[in-house]
Amino acid sequence: MDNVISYLRELNFVTMIIRIVLAFLCGGLIGMQRERHGRSAGFRTHIIVCIGSALTAMTGIFMSDILGFDTDPMRLSAQVLSGIGFLGVGTILVTGHTHVKGLTTAAGLWTIAAVGLAIGAGFYEAAIICVIVLAIVMAYLGNFGSRRIKMDVYLEITGSRNINTVIKDIEKAGYTIDNVEVQSAKSGTYGNIGLSIVIGIPRKVDEEKVINDITAVGNVVLVVRCD
Repeated sequence: MDNVISYLRELNFVTMIIRIVLAFLCGGLIGMQRERHGRSAGFRTHIIVCIGSALTAMTGIFMSDILGFDTDPMRLSAQVLSGIGFLGVGTILVTGHTHVKGLTTAAGLWTIAAVGLAIGAGFYEAAIICVIVLAIVMAYLGNFGSRRIKMDVYLEITGSRNINTVIKDIEKAGYTIDNVEVQSAKSGTYGNIGLSIVIGIPRKVDEEKVINDITAVGNVVLVVRCD
């Protein structure tokens, strides 16, 4: 077993393929969860970041150990962790209600870059453990410790001038609005405006009641629970 692990830590053609494939799987696992939640940085983005980070780590090791350059093999890797912040900023949005959206995705991108670097350096154990913990956090701890849970809802209203009124009426019903995205009406009805909203609801409130309460708001003509 020790011989196998020692071999896997060497940088050769076989281990290079193993590291790239492992980076693909780890990035895809986290990216798939983000993709299902409709985030801007999803399946492909996480895979690309993880593979790119792994390649960067291997390139640094290659330059130092194989080519014999007098350089720190992790110097390139350090630039990845600082540079990935610019990519993360692109996933963070501040909505019209001053709610910040995308911090989890940005943090996930930074972490998956670190996972890719660990894989590229041959630190498989830490990378696998980290990506498992990251997947659990992403999937199950979104509402941990909160008195409210988040619910994605699509609704259609009559007329763009009524958007603020509808949002205020939903908040008066006892709910919070974490994000609002205006889009074309999916029903195709002329004059309707589509809204994708993330609504905060008390844990003990039934989701059917939430749909009924929003439907009862004036100017709302369609309400659909999004998965």
